[in-house]
Amino acid sequence: MIKEEKVKSLSEKIYPNTMVLENYEPYPGYYGKNIPTDVIPRSVFLVLIREYDHMFLARTMLKISKERQHPCMATYGTITIDDKKYHCIRIKNLRCFDEIPKIQERFIEYGVDFRRSKTINGMALISIEKTFLLERFDDGIYLDLAGDNKYYFELPVELSWNDFKQITSKVKNNITNNFFDAALGYFWKLEGPQDVVRIYDLKANLERVKEIQDFT
Repeated sequence: MIKEEKVKSLSEKIYPNTMVLENYEPYPGYYGKNIPTDVIPRSVFLVLIREYDHMFLARTMLKISKERQHPCMATYGTITIDDKKYHCIRIKNLRCFDEIPKIQERFIEYGVDFRRSKTINGMALISIEKTFLLERFDDGIYLDLAGDNKYYFELPVELSWNDFKQITSKVKNNITNNFFDAALGYFWKLEGPQDVVRIYDLKANLERVKEIQDFT
């Protein structure tokens, strides 16, 4: 999944002199009084010194998750800020921030190095590799079985990030209820990669998702 979010550096409750970011506006499609109240705890991003083999990271994440027995999800990704790309581990649903330095310490013991602390506060383009657990909701529309009020609909063609932003802006300007958040992505089907749009909407149903899809 690819989306744009506001991130900032954490200065406390992290392993000393490491770069850890938090997304403090996780669903920018919502704003003002309409911001969902069920999205805390937010995601944290442990910024890596370099790119690592994805299978190595996946196996390491699994080991640490079992060791720490924490109910959180870790995935690999990248964050681009001012044309600078950082490799990272995204941790979601971490219930206690006190766990962050302990988790980082275990990663270090397994041979993973983190980038040194740097002050960041602004917009970032975030790309995350994740596992999808989906159910076909309708023709070309999928429900995320992990919950979180997320739906996906298929795109007939691949979109660049700029094209996606322009289309999303057009949809929001032409739809009655424009309180939804959209992200760009793809997942693998048996026949190959399928480009999709992810919709996050607290009150979404099939009719609502189709309405957004029809304007796309």
